[in-house]
Amino acid sequence: MRFELDDPYFWPEIKAGTSAFVHKLTVRRAWAGKGVSTALLTFAQERTRDLNRPYLRLDCAADRQPLRAVFENFGFTLHSIVHRGSRSFARYELAAAG
Repeated sequence: MRFELDDPYFWPEIKAGTSAFVHKLTVRRAWAGKGVSTALLTFAQERTRDLNRPYLRLDCAADRQPLRAVFENFGFTLHSIVHRGSRSFARYELAAAG
């Protein structure tokens, strides 16, 4: 997982300093279902809160329903769908204090 403080490619309209961003959340198959994704997202949410940023945001390919379910089950809400080239991406956000 990459934790970043800006994302001008997928979130160009977001005011600087108001969000943190998660990218490339990946868990090896052997660790799937063992809480690793939840632990990583919890760390990101806590770090976002520690930085006094109101939102944690992320994106994924819109057609990746199992991955989207992971984010939604954690508490992220769908913000919007954006198109980059020929692909669609789902953008999600979560209140850091959540």
